[in-house]
Amino acid sequence: MTPIALFRSDFFRRPEPTLLNWCGWLVVAVAFSVPLGSATSNVLGGALLLTLIATGGYLAHWQRWRVHPFALATLVLLALIVVGATYSNAPSDEIRRALTKYSRLLYAPIAIAVLTDERWRRRALLAWMLAMLITLALSYLHIVWAFPFGKLHLPHELDDHFVFKHHITQNVMMSVFFVAAFAEAWRCHLAGKQAARGWAWIAVAAAAAVNILYFVHGRAGYVTLLVNLIVVAFLAFATARDTRLRIAAAALAAIALIAATASDVVRERFHTAFSEVESSQEQGIKTSIGQRMEYASKSMELVQARPVLGWGAGSYAMEYCRIAESPEWCKIGSYNPHNQFLFLAVQFGGLGLLALVAWLLTAGWVMRTLPLGDKFVGYSLLATLLVHCMLDSPLFIVTEGTWYPLMLGIFAAGAYCKNQALSSGDAAPATASTEGHSG
Repeated sequence: MTPIALFRSDFFRRPEPTLLNWCGWLVVAVAFSVPLGSATSNVLGGALLLTLIATGGYLAHWQRWRVHPFALATLVLLALIVVGATYSNAPSDEIRRALTKYSRLLYAPIAIAVLTDERWRRRALLAWMLAMLITLALSYLHIVWAFPFGKLHLPHELDDHFVFKHHITQNVMMSVFFVAAFAEAWRCHLAGKQAARGWAWIAVAAAAAVNILYFVHGRAGYVTLLVNLIVVAFLAFATARDTRLRIAAAALAAIALIAATASDVVRERFHTAFSEVESSQEQGIKTSIGQRMEYASKSMELVQARPVLGWGAGSYAMEYCRIAESPEWCKIGSYNPHNQFLFLAVQFGGLGLLALVAWLLTAGWVMRTLPLGDKFVGYSLLATLLVHCMLDSPLFIVTEGTWYPLMLGIFAAGAYCKNQALSSGDAAPATASTEGHSG
């Protein structure tokens, strides 16, 4: 590839093949870096965007996106957020921060545009799984050795063995990795590979579940693990015709549930949650659930005041503090209401909420055509996001806001790669060497 290639006559119509391959490797690199920290993924994401711009082929990308329901749903959601910036009265810094945070939704259509070859989608998934395998190994190592570059913990968190970012982030990702390891074991069985390799992945899945239940704190991880067990069991019994798969899924779910009931940490955390619900009126600001109930109440007041368009991008902090009970409530509750649905509804009204729900439903719709192994992981990811959206605002958090759109884009690219845009030989991106393969 020479500099003159950037000024070729078909720059807008066809991507430059070498640069498009670089984009593929950058997507793989971002997938690997996301569990390990936000700084590296931000740098790689910037490099990916610049390389994609230099690659050209915008017409080919648009032809792919316009017939891809999940790409269109993502672009509509982003458009509503951008429009919300035009009528917001929030400070410019808050508007800019909101646009920056939600710009990471672009990872979904970028993945759909770049990962047109099954091999690239497989590389990206395996890159993320490798990062999670490293995270899992280091988390267990942290139990016996507080290694120098490990996450610094507060004194009351010494038995909380998360390694990167935050215990909620690690647990939520680990619950999906649990399913991904199980899916890899199933792939080994289908491919007729050595049984030892399949059993190794089963062991990894078990280690991931034990890590969540015993060694890393966080109710979000316990809930998402339970939900993912339900997803695996449902898919195994509803769509698979292999009795051995059903038995394996049922056995894995039973073992995980037994481990959960035997975990003192799990019982203590849920007992604390029930106590916080019962005492929320008295303790309120002193408990996490009491805080969330207050955030929800105030958010609903704001939604009722402007139900259609909301208060605009970046407006949540200002409007919440305007009606907060006290300066102390303003200080602790102005970042987000710990609920993605309410967070968007306050800023973008019913239209924003509708766009988010449509985005989630569309992701589920396109993934219905995936092979069973990818279905396990894809629907596990979607179920995890749905639960996470009810417990926090993950699309507003750097790591999760990168991870969810990127991973959903990877699976959506595989689920819907055979479309009208790819039927045109001129419009087909150069990496689409396995056109029509459902990956």
